[in-house]
Amino acid sequence: MICTFFGHRDAPSTITSALKSTIMHLIQAQNVKTFYVGNNGRFDLLVQAILKDISTQTNIRYSIIISHINEQALSDAQNATVFPEGLETVPPKYAIAKRNAWLIENSSMVIAYAIHTHSNCHSWIEKAKRKGLQIINLADCANKKEQA
Repeated sequence: MICTFFGHRDAPSTITSALKSTIMHLIQAQNVKTFYVGNNGRFDLLVQAILKDISTQTNIRYSIIISHINEQALSDAQNATVFPEGLETVPPKYAIAKRNAWLIENSSMVIAYAIHTHSNCHSWIEKAKRKGLQIINLADCANKKEQA
């Protein structure tokens, strides 16, 4: 199984603990060993840092999936950087959308943080749902805890 991530660019660092425990749960309970993370905004930076930390303690692999050929990782994570085939011909304005579509096509589950239903992030989560991917939205988990 391959897990990818979608989250708001301005995701708060307060989700770090929930994000890490969700990733660890998938590793331990569902034997997820491969993770793909984007490279745009705070959510991706949080994920990169967590995966870097976890990879020193467990046998996982993760790749930073970039949307522009000369892009550098947001974090100091030194892992595989992937530039999806075909993206070199996509205009820069559409590169992130094309990369996100590639993530959905090449993953089986998504860990997300989407609190706004009118956001691009939410629309990618909906596309992943339609494709049959398992979705874990950390914002849904936080809302359930608040209501309890």
